[in-house]
Amino acid sequence: MVEIKTVSKFRGPPMPASDDSSDASEPTYADVPPETMIQVGFIFRAHGMEGELKVNPEFTDDPGRYEELDTVYVGQSPRAVTRHAVSSVRYQDTKRGTAVLLGLDDIASRTDAEVLVKLNVYADEDDLDLADDEVFIHDLVGLEVVTEADESLGTVANYKEMPAQDVFVVTRPDGRESLIPAVEDFIVDVDLEGEQLVVRPIDGLLD
Repeated sequence: MVEIKTVSKFRGPPMPASDDSSDASEPTYADVPPETMIQVGFIFRAHGMEGELKVNPEFTDDPGRYEELDTVYVGQSPRAVTRHAVSSVRYQDTKRGTAVLLGLDDIASRTDAEVLVKLNVYADEDDLDLADDEVFIHDLVGLEVVTEADESLGTVANYKEMPAQDVFVVTRPDGRESLIPAVEDFIVDVDLEGEQLVVRPIDGLLD
């Protein structure tokens, strides 16, 4: 079965129109397509005195993917990001789980780092390597949900991480929502080319 990677695509509001009277100290935004930006973290604190950023990697199931990145993008939305080369990646156990201590080439002091606190960290979708049996969550939303007998059950509206198990939120043809556990017993195939999620429901699952 295709493995679901918990990395979501976020699209922010349109960038404001340019204003020639804006402060010259404003950052130079990277010229990148916002639709290719994948949020992989949130900067919640500066760390130390040499510019490291403490990042909550809650938007990815694998904090180790930061080690694959040569470049990250930082900003409030994918439409207004600054490009930064990654210089170092370390990890720290916290009460919230594992935090990423991220070093950027052009951020060399705590003062520089504090400017980026409370901003999001993005990666270009092309820079995130997935195995053949992995997909992004955002690629699942909108798929038609069908049984092995090709009976249409609705469309995927969302994917949620729950304490017991992750679930697909399916909007039924009559507008109701049903939850289908994202486990091998129920999920037969994820067919991105055919835009279908093939499931094997049991009696009562969709009632």
